[in-house]
Amino acid sequence: MSAEEDLLGATAMFTPAGSYTLWIDQVGAYVVCLADMIAIGGPSTGVNAADVPLLANLSRRHITFLRSGERYVLHAHAATSVGGRPVNEKCDLADGAELQLGTSVRLRFRIPSVVSGSARLEFLSDHRPASAADGVVLMSDTCLMGPSAENHIRCPAWPSSLLLFRRDGNLRVKGREDLFLDGRHSPEGGILVEGTMVSATDLRFRVERFA
Repeated sequence: MSAEEDLLGATAMFTPAGSYTLWIDQVGAYVVCLADMIAIGGPSTGVNAADVPLLANLSRRHITFLRSGERYVLHAHAATSVGGRPVNEKCDLADGAELQLGTSVRLRFRIPSVVSGSARLEFLSDHRPASAADGVVLMSDTCLMGPSAENHIRCPAWPSSLLLFRRDGNLRVKGREDLFLDGRHSPEGGILVEGTMVSATDLRFRVERFA
């Protein structure tokens, strides 16, 4: 059993709403989306705005990702192709699928861990959210952060992986490192809320609401 698989033990699901940005020292920013349905589109505001709006010439809600069990289904509301083939209404996504939205936005869909149902969206073109995120995680039960390829968020300089997971209506973190949450020693990990700073030897990240 790998260190990542060991971390994934003893978690429980819940269904919160919203998204968070993780600002990770020496790595960058990643948006973690907690809902089962996430819309990607162009910049807009109001009730019909995309969950993750990109600075690009796209429809307001250009595509929607729907997680259903272990499947991810892409629903196309405007011109979209997957693997070079146009999508008519919807299609199932496989690990490594390349998406094109409109004429210029390109994304790659990844499921890096065989023991977690979470997925990662990688930006292949220069289009980003206004917050200039480096990637988007569509989080199922768990999200791995660490140095190896199985992690949803790669942190090459970290000594080992940390696990974000859902339990009792909260987003939590745990790991093998001696963790501090907002400067308080938290060896068992703890609950993450807006503004939480997580740190240990050779790692640090801050949690913010994604807007």
